[in-house]
Amino acid sequence: MPQTDRPNFLIITTDQHNPTCFGYAGHRLVRTPNFDALAARGTNFTRAYVANPLCTPSRATMFTGLHTRGHRVRMNGVQLGYDVPTFTETLRQNGYRTHCVGKIHLRSSLTPEGVPLDQVDPLEFPEARDLWMTRRVTKLPSPYYGFETTDFQNAHRPEDGWGEFPAWLDREHPDQAHLFHDGVPLEPPTPALDFYTGSFKWALPDELHPTAWCADRAIDFLNDARDGERPFMLWFSSELPHVPLAPPAPWCYKYDPDDVAPPTFDEGEFDLLPPHHRRRYEREGLHIAPYRSECAAHYYGLIEMVDYQVGRVLETLKRTSQEENTVILVTADHGEALGDHGMWGKGPFHYDSVVRVPLLVSWPRRFAMGQSHDTVVSLVDFAPTILDIANLPIPEGHVPPSPVSPDAPEAWPGHSLVPVLEGGEGTGRGQALIEDDQDKLGFRVRTLMTERYRLTAYSGQSYGELFDFQEDPGELRNLWDDPAHQSVRDELRLALLDEIMETDPALPRQMVPV
Repeated sequence: MPQTDRPNFLIITTDQHNPTCFGYAGHRLVRTPNFDALAARGTNFTRAYVANPLCTPSRATMFTGLHTRGHRVRMNGVQLGYDVPTFTETLRQNGYRTHCVGKIHLRSSLTPEGVPLDQVDPLEFPEARDLWMTRRVTKLPSPYYGFETTDFQNAHRPEDGWGEFPAWLDREHPDQAHLFHDGVPLEPPTPALDFYTGSFKWALPDELHPTAWCADRAIDFLNDARDGERPFMLWFSSELPHVPLAPPAPWCYKYDPDDVAPPTFDEGEFDLLPPHHRRRYEREGLHIAPYRSECAAHYYGLIEMVDYQVGRVLETLKRTSQEENTVILVTADHGEALGDHGMWGKGPFHYDSVVRVPLLVSWPRRFAMGQSHDTVVSLVDFAPTILDIANLPIPEGHVPPSPVSPDAPEAWPGHSLVPVLEGGEGTGRGQALIEDDQDKLGFRVRTLMTERYRLTAYSGQSYGELFDFQEDPGELRNLWDDPAHQSVRDELRLALLDEIMETDPALPRQMVPV
């Protein structure tokens, strides 16, 4: 196959990244020169939405091209089956050298409650914290969901960070390792340290931060891959800007809390919302509110730190003469409320800042530069786009020699974005389905995102949410019970049902006629 049909892929993902927090997205404070440069050299999908706003389900969608019903990872704590086809495995089987540095999170970070650790199967829980911290696991299996090799790292909270980074730090920098393991603050923290965000300035040197380690490993990989014998797919997966909000110097001093704009919030909005919104606010948001500016300033610092490390990786790509034939994609597993509506984190509320994510694609050799695509797309489009660029088929498992039913639905619910990337009109539905199962709530959440509206329905409940982005871009007035919008609500509920049916799994294929 000609080399032009087998480009390299550099995938850059962040974790819990508010989609407005980029320079190219128009944020008035956050500085992201390297992400901005990628946007200038590619396509910015301004309305890209997750299929699920939780870490593991969303990542499973990125890997498999399937909605939650297809890959069956309903929520965090549910593991992606090893038998579910992934686009990464398709690349590997077709000659790609596949590698991941950083967070993967397709398997649980915890082990089952009540099961003694010595009875936990490391192959079933290879990403589990306790197995790494007790050295029962020191490396992920190979291959791992299509990755030939990995440099695994997961260290959201300093006191229980795990993966390959802590062992490296203990070995190479024993005199400073305690700064990581003990989460030593650079200066006395505020009471925000003890809330959900865990906000503080970290004494760990910048160059010894897990994100710097991940960038170093990505650079090592690119230097090694420069021989060009095989095309590569490198996934640089940062665990930032996920909480805790603990940037080291100099990043912890980059933003003044006094410059942070107030959140989008109207206390009266809770009167029109489902009851769990107010309960969540009273449990968490109300207490964090006095420290919101500090938390946001630290959040912005983490983003700029990630941008700096991404710049180091991009510079290596250029220096090793691999830039021209490398497709670069940027996205996140979900957003972050960042205090808007009195909320923090990623759900079970489906505000735009939580369910919308960045999505950049850059490859000037083939794709248009500096364009924005403003219609709704979904992360179910991520995997089919990559396979389309690589000129490889979507994995369907066993198929008959000829289609039994020519009118059967496509194997994956998403659509390749290549026509848009080449400067043409987009394909797809122009709307996105978001599924959210959190068993502790006692109900399921389903959202339909359209060009103008967001409709969110709750199973077994009479209440719901309807927001008009055209008239209310801040999502402050829930129209679910507004008499003037009953017809719109009913139409969107039918559209939601239709979208669920349209995106139901189409695999396995029918093998014989009946």
